Amino acid sequence: MNNHNDLKLALIALFQQLGLHSQANSISVDMRLDQLDTTELLDVLRKYSINFHVRPMNKKDIDHTLLPFLVIPQENEAFVSRRKNNQYEQLTGEQSWQRVSFREDFEQAKVIIIENLPTKKSSSKTFSQHLSKQKKWYKPVFWLSLLSSLTGLAVPLFTMSVYDRVIGGQAPDVLPQIALGAFIALAILIGSRLIRAKIVASASNKFARDLSDITFSRLLRMPLMVLSRVGLSNHIARMRNAEKVRGMVSGPGGAGLIDLPFTIIAFATIAFLSGWLVLVPIIMLFVYYLVMKLLNRYTARVVPTINSEYQNSINELSKNVLQLKASGQTEARRVEFFRQCRESCRQNFLFAKRNGLKTATAHALSMLTALATVFTGIFLVLNQSITAGALIACVMLIWRITGPAQLAFSSGQKFTMMSGAIQQFDRFMGASPEQNEYRLEQPDRETPPMIKINQITLRYSANQEPVLSGVSADIESGDCVAVIGPNACGKTSLLLSLLGVVEPQAGYIMVNNKNLKQYDAETFREYAGYCPAEPDLFPGTLADNLRIAKPKATDEELIAALKQAGGESLFIALNSNLNVMLENNASNMLSAVEGSYINLARAFLKKSNFIILDEPLANRNPQARAAFSKTVLALKGKATIVFSSHDPELIKLADKVIVLDKGSVVYAGPIPEKNSQEMETSNHE
Repeated sequence: MNNHNDLKLALIALFQQLGLHSQANSISVDMRLDQLDTTELLDVLRKYSINFHVRPMNKKDIDHTLLPFLVIPQENEAFVSRRKNNQYEQLTGEQSWQRVSFREDFEQAKVIIIENLPTKKSSSKTFSQHLSKQKKWYKPVFWLSLLSSLTGLAVPLFTMSVYDRVIGGQAPDVLPQIALGAFIALAILIGSRLIRAKIVASASNKFARDLSDITFSRLLRMPLMVLSRVGLSNHIARMRNAEKVRGMVSGPGGAGLIDLPFTIIAFATIAFLSGWLVLVPIIMLFVYYLVMKLLNRYTARVVPTINSEYQNSINELSKNVLQLKASGQTEARRVEFFRQCRESCRQNFLFAKRNGLKTATAHALSMLTALATVFTGIFLVLNQSITAGALIACVMLIWRITGPAQLAFSSGQKFTMMSGAIQQFDRFMGASPEQNEYRLEQPDRETPPMIKINQITLRYSANQEPVLSGVSADIESGDCVAVIGPNACGKTSLLLSLLGVVEPQAGYIMVNNKNLKQYDAETFREYAGYCPAEPDLFPGTLADNLRIAKPKATDEELIAALKQAGGESLFIALNSNLNVMLENNASNMLSAVEGSYINLARAFLKKSNFIILDEPLANRNPQARAAFSKTVLALKGKATIVFSSHDPELIKLADKVIVLDKGSVVYAGPIPEKNSQEMETSNHE
């Protein structure tokens, strides 16, 4: 989309008119939004949980707006508008309203219509709300389905006419007219079906796309501790829910479901042609329903239960295959994987077998319905209550009833899965995101932050011991602080708490005399330079991996950050090429040591005045250490640096140390020279 330098001002004005003054102030001081484009504008609206939809300028859409809306013309500046007394007004730069008329100049404009404002209580019907946005497709699908159902009567009625008038009435001269009418009806039937399929596919694809975008955006805005408790396979399942919806709606089961209400036309036609013979398919349809319900219960008893465990094993194997092969102990893992594979095959076979029984029974009941209609209709023909042609037409119409019913019932398991997916989606969207209306503070990017840690306690689950217990420490502006201690003492958890990724259950962290929970979570983490202990690489080039921290960084900035991180040797090994591909799985090409240089370079690339480093340069490469030490010394006083390390040489760079043991602070303060050797020894225990 085109960049609009005026979009930030228009967005601030929109928030103010919506009564969201705190959010408007937060946006106004956020320097990242100074060159806002329309994509980023929509992200801001989602971030503050404002429901909206984007439409081309159309009077029908804005005639029913209750809240102010944003108009983005193709050429001119964006502005806030509102509907008042069936007229439209534009908010001027002087914050006054003047009348505006949306005519030819706005034909190419886009309108962002606000549906509702953020509330503390999330709606439990999020899926239905987003589905209702597709209502413009309801009428075309309804009328096309009705048209195809009516024209679908052509073949049965044509057959009846041939038997009763052409053959029975010895009138072959009317055959061309009857055939022409049937041909026209069939052409309309095929055309209406094709158009409906295109509309349904378009609507379902758009809906699935929106669901995927909403789900992924929500995942990124959920607290890390919530996401870690749920597990990887559940996140993957959430992302696949959108595909389930698309396949269900645009697949054959969806077509049968759409056609099912229109079977009443077939019932009405049978009743018109044969009178009470219509009771036969009605009774058989009721029997069909009862039998299918029993078979659904029978099938549901053997729904595979190991699939989730089996999928988790595959995910873990894909991540840890290198470590598994390196250990040389693959037999136990192979045996366990084979057990899961065998059990998964057994459960899926049993489930497929019962599904096959259900399908065969459905076919048998459909045939039985047709035979019951034929045998009952024979007596009516013999009694001259109906004609032979009418009986043949009724039998042909039976398939117009049993076909959609069979598709709907055979898709019963899919409907159940879809219902579960919808409920899961609604529960997920109802969970509280990390960002809320109180987290609006913006970090000070000019002055290094002063940090106060006060009695924080953190545990990852209720049945585990706390990883941090009553931790307190003071970090002055521009300090360089080393967090040291034995393995599993809580160093990483403390750094993640400072970053705001995990939230302690007790105590608090103050940054520049403001509670960390007051800061905009996304903005704060974008502001802080963070380097995790484990390599965190993504598919793509070296430049792509570095620009994750700063998307608009120049090549010169990327190279400088790599050198600051001690990764000059890595850059030379890659032929000084920023565009070298790191393959689909970066860990196959780069070792953990080499990957750590990229992590560290990302932290320095931001040029932040608050830097958090978890085990930087754990390999203790002399050249890398020298380059890193030079960078840290240059940043002293200009940035507040907190890092964890086991390296005595790096620890000496710090102004202060925080010594942790079993989640508690043993010592916090300047490095005591007399006991420095003892501290180094305890750090390696």
